[in-house]
Amino acid sequence: MVVRRRTRADRAGSGHPRTFDSGGAPLHKDNQTIVKERIYLDKENKDILHDEITTIDNALTRPWTITKNYRREPNPVWHFNDCAENNHHVWIGKDNYFVSADGHLMPTKKNQVPPDLKYFKQTQK
Repeated sequence: MVVRRRTRADRAGSGHPRTFDSGGAPLHKDNQTIVKERIYLDKENKDILHDEITTIDNALTRPWTITKNYRREPNPVWHFNDCAENNHHVWIGKDNYFVSADGHLMPTKKNQVPPDLKYFKQTQK
């Protein structure tokens, strides 16, 4: 079985720069980025999963393809991975909130009550 996925990576008007990688290489401003992904099991060894990803963008001189290979672990041990970089979610008590780009606390659910601010001095505007 092969899973194929084609995605248009269009975030125009979102206010976020469109980057190709974690190093910050910019994608083209025309928002015509296409990401194709093909996921399949190895024909010889069913314990190996291949993930072939192709990025097509006018900022690149040609389509860029990478294949990631994953090996099945018969007895996996799951570890917690806390990736806090660029995480704008904040937990206050048992409630999750979002910090907007301008630094304001926003609700993450419809009709979510604001956090209790009784320990903060309120300033006059």
